[in-house]
Amino acid sequence: MLIQGLACAALQPGLRRVLVFDSAPLAFRQTVKLWAQMLAVTTGRVMDPVYLGPTDTEETLWGGLRLTRLEKESEELTLAWESGLLGSKGDQSWQIVAIPDLTRLSLAAARACITLMDSGVAHVERHGYQGQWRSHICWIAGCERSQVKFLSPHLLDRFALRLAGEDIRSGSRVDDLREWLIDLDEPKSVETVLSDEWRDRLNQAMAQKCAVAESAYQRVLAYFTEASGQGIRREFSLLRLAQAQAQLLAEGEVTEAHIDQAAKLIGLPLPSALPPKETSPSERRMPEPSAADDDLSADEEELEENESLSPVKRPVPVYEPDGETEFPSAPVELEKSPQEPYPEDSAPVEREAASLRLPPRRAKKSMVGHSTIMGVEPATVPVDLAWVSTLLEAAKYQELRSSLGGASPSPDDDSRLVIRSSDLRRYRRAAVPEQMLMMVLDYTCLEECQWQETLLPYLQWAYVERANVCLVQVGAATAGNELQAQKVTAKSVLVPRIRDGLECEAGRATPLAHGLDLALQTLRHRLRHGRGTVQQAVMVVISDGRGNVPLAASQRREIPTQPVMRQGIDEALVVAEQISRLKQVETVVLNPQPKYYENLPIQLAQALGANIAEIPPFHEWEVDTL
Repeated sequence: MLIQGLACAALQPGLRRVLVFDSAPLAFRQTVKLWAQMLAVTTGRVMDPVYLGPTDTEETLWGGLRLTRLEKESEELTLAWESGLLGSKGDQSWQIVAIPDLTRLSLAAARACITLMDSGVAHVERHGYQGQWRSHICWIAGCERSQVKFLSPHLLDRFALRLAGEDIRSGSRVDDLREWLIDLDEPKSVETVLSDEWRDRLNQAMAQKCAVAESAYQRVLAYFTEASGQGIRREFSLLRLAQAQAQLLAEGEVTEAHIDQAAKLIGLPLPSALPPKETSPSERRMPEPSAADDDLSADEEELEENESLSPVKRPVPVYEPDGETEFPSAPVELEKSPQEPYPEDSAPVEREAASLRLPPRRAKKSMVGHSTIMGVEPATVPVDLAWVSTLLEAAKYQELRSSLGGASPSPDDDSRLVIRSSDLRRYRRAAVPEQMLMMVLDYTCLEECQWQETLLPYLQWAYVERANVCLVQVGAATAGNELQAQKVTAKSVLVPRIRDGLECEAGRATPLAHGLDLALQTLRHRLRHGRGTVQQAVMVVISDGRGNVPLAASQRREIPTQPVMRQGIDEALVVAEQISRLKQVETVVLNPQPKYYENLPIQLAQALGANIAEIPPFHEWEVDTL
């Protein structure tokens, strides 16, 4: 099915944005080669693929200003515009852009995909240069279905054709790896992987003109509901795919059967309200009747006449086989049905808010060198330089620079390494989250109040600000030790373990003092230490204030032998006063309005120096009076 889908994409310009699911790296590379040769047949142009990855920047994609010589033998230098990977190349604007892993694509490359996909004209305005050209880019990307939840829906919506990955390599994995390494050392022309049969089919399909029947339009619309809110991109893609299949079958009209075949190719399920249509005439190859078939049909007619005359039906004879049939011990592999082509509709959302732009920066001080290294990129300022990458970049041109300077390099020459500004490379770092949401949840007081609705605005704030999340569970049934609280941290509120942590059940003990102490230690570390220093923290506490486990008992993991009384409550208030002294921390106490000791949440809020908000109970308490 993969080869057939690539052939359809080569025939229809509107389908030349292909997304291949679950394809291995070597198999994806071979798929790109195969599609390049199909496009060479349909477009008449030989296109070398350009690969995009996580380290591509605006300079490498669109272009920039470079120092060049006015003439070959002249020493005068000038600034001239040099196009990037996606920039205008004149008559050579036809190209294939391949993305091996769509989830690891850089932000600049993702923006370029949104800009150029489904657009015939490209515009560039950078550093005083203004360019406009007609873009002829064929896109193909790979992605795992399980990683779709991390991608932006705007980026996924640009891919018109969705196909399941297949291993179309001719040799073994060892042979492919050996050829890959040889190709890296000595680049050679792309090996022929397209068969002559497919070349002939593509040439014949290009000359075939197909009209679309009125019933085919109705069939396309029946596959999608109006309430989906996805526009009409998917309907156009299904119709174009059906038209390409009709061209491959050399049929002059697109019927309902072609629509069903196209939907089956990409894995689109047939609606239950629609009956399956018959296959096209070219696919129905009925065998010619033979003499044995004529005898068999005559016997059947005679048997039907005898049965109609006889009122008693004769039993059908059962014949036993002459020999015993042995079934294979290995299980028979059945043909797997294709999966849903649009998994983003049902996948859980775990992407960042506004994933196509950087988060807003609140801090004024520089955060250079305080985040995770994602790669290297050309340096515009001499800050946070990657010296190893800079030296390797400069070493590439030492022989050329020595020859231009008039000096001949020799083994005994102790000349220094020449480094120019164009060689400088700096680290490419991930954005540092500047906000943090700290939640302290007392699970022993959540049964009689509507705490989910009250907590939701703070979770929404963490989602919008891309804040780190820390959940301190007090009195949870899943705790390793019921005398201690436990901490769950995540980079985003969308991480599943945060959701699972919020849905825990209540335990027997309430180590409130230990939970607040964990929150205190975490806030001190994140505000003052480490590379990911946060600039603002919001702490939300949901508790009735009744802590029945002293802090010493939680630290020693020992059940106290003496009566506890108010020791756990008083120690929780002491730790709360220490939290109130922390700067850059906003604290909120959500009061569950307990039936007994209703003043304890107010005392806890006063100790924290926090605002207090009431959580609506499921029902009004009836206070017993004596």
